Amino acid sequence: MKPEVQMTRLLGWGLTGWMTLVGMTLGGCATTAGQPLAHDVRGDAVVSGHQVQPLVAGPIELLHANFDTRAKLQFTKVWRRSPTVDCSSGTPLAWNGESVVEIEKDELVCVAAPVSTRVSWHGRPLRQSGPATPAQASLR
Repeated sequence: MKPEVQMTRLLGWGLTGWMTLVGMTLGGCATTAGQPLAHDVRGDAVVSGHQVQPLVAGPIELLHANFDTRAKLQFTKVWRRSPTVDCSSGTPLAWNGESVVEIEKDELVCVAAPVSTRVSWHGRPLRQSGPATPAQASLR
């Protein structure tokens, strides 16, 4: 009689274990279904002394940037309204390269430095939440 009790106990634990595994697997699938994987993007640029130049265009979530802190980089944000962009007319961007900053679709991050230095950055594409222009209804 003892062997039957032990076998039942083993089967009970096995069934519970399998049910737990299936539940965790389905739970994981449910939370990630329909969400595209975000691929990291990396880039770099050499910034010449005092020359403002483009660094990265949105939509992107900049995670961090690496540069010589003695270079005292100045980041700006510019709207891209045409194919030609003037980085000298940007709005100052208070970013130290260590925090996360979101750059929207028609924005460009530009950078300037008093001395020549290399800047490398790491980010991931921003997921668009919906259409850029609202849908219009017709009365016809």
